[in-house]
Amino acid sequence: MYNHYYDSYDTNPENNRPKATGPQPENDREVFRWHSYYAPQHTPHTAPVNGNVNGNVNGTSAPAPKVKKQKGRMSTGAVAALLVLCVLLSGAAGFGGSYLFSQMNASSGDSAIQINKANVDNNIVKTSAEQTEKSTNEIVSEVADSVVEITVEVVQTDIFYGEQTAEGAGSGVIISEDGYILTNNHVAGDASKITVTLRSGESYDAKLIGADADLDIALIKIDASGLCAAPVGDSSTVSAGDKSVIIGNPLGTLGGSVTEGIISAADREIEIDGRTMHLMQTDAAVNPGNSGGGMFNSQGELVGIVVAKSAGDSTGSSIDNIGFVIPINNALDILGDLKQYGYVRGKAYTGMAYSEGSSGGMYAQYFGYGGTSDGVYIASIKSGSNAAKAGFSVGDRVVSVDGNAVNTVSDLKKIITDHSVGDTVSFELERGGRTGTIELTLEEYVPTASA
Repeated sequence: MYNHYYDSYDTNPENNRPKATGPQPENDREVFRWHSYYAPQHTPHTAPVNGNVNGNVNGTSAPAPKVKKQKGRMSTGAVAALLVLCVLLSGAAGFGGSYLFSQMNASSGDSAIQINKANVDNNIVKTSAEQTEKSTNEIVSEVADSVVEITVEVVQTDIFYGEQTAEGAGSGVIISEDGYILTNNHVAGDASKITVTLRSGESYDAKLIGADADLDIALIKIDASGLCAAPVGDSSTVSAGDKSVIIGNPLGTLGGSVTEGIISAADREIEIDGRTMHLMQTDAAVNPGNSGGGMFNSQGELVGIVVAKSAGDSTGSSIDNIGFVIPINNALDILGDLKQYGYVRGKAYTGMAYSEGSSGGMYAQYFGYGGTSDGVYIASIKSGSNAAKAGFSVGDRVVSVDGNAVNTVSDLKKIITDHSVGDTVSFELERGGRTGTIELTLEEYVPTASA
């Protein structure tokens, strides 16, 4: 488990350096930072988008941590203890040649998204062995128009500074000619306004269709047709040493930037904000502004969506050329649900959000609840949920679940993830110096409109 820390930036350029304002990572552990560009509007301070660093169970909203932002052209977002989630802008891109379109899986029904899968009929198949490797120039000329720039506005409520508006920048990849675009949840999932700019310079207002925080994928749509959709490959065929071409908008101002490298590892188990993710690793340069951009293989096929990069180790040493990418197959698996329902169905949910740290963490102290020990505390309970009916109370410390000790929110998430909707789990709780047990029947997570 990695501790969390945050960066804050001064408006004075001479002082524009990261400052550690929270618990520092333990020694000998690599640090990954969530790089986000969010510039505050009409306020000297603002919190980063998706600033819920302490995490929540299966998407449950929890109070944002105390993260101060200074006015400036761009600001770095909350630093997640493990990975730098890079909110990226990217220039729109496209590809030439003929297209073969196949429908999404049958779960999407008549609302299936038409996705351009090169040389695919109904299912993704490996085509790399049958094709000649393309040069980087050829790949860029074919797919550059399928990568877009995304700018967002996010309205946030901070317990210290009230309602704030922040601006952000990220990338996206067009996956259908009628305007469906893949990006990261941490780019667009909480946005009140989303604007997409194509490589041609045309801009469109975009609508959030669906998002999944666990995979960090969001599906947005613009009202356009005849767009250049990226040819979709098969990420299960990716191997270490394969060519990797990334297109995005580093720094939020360099749309259409291309970096090249190799796949460093095909499957890395990484923990981000208490969520365990299986990601591909690349040595192609990934920087703030690349989040949501595309990674293409040697045939110019989309095999992943950029999500994070390494920020350095616990000694402060800089680390370069370690970027992480969500396998495209994982994104395709949930597209049907995102398109039809706006969320991924069938996820078990406790109906509660949690705070972690000494005496329940900052929010426990601020609102006057919590105990005397480090651990995981209940920060909020959804009205009408099974948890509310079962007798849980804000401020309860979670000692264990089904006999498994709970010391971090990540511990709790992993236990719940292993269960299904309708399962009954046993919570051992501490309240007022006494311990007791409450049985809870898990519900299906259904996000509210506000979420």
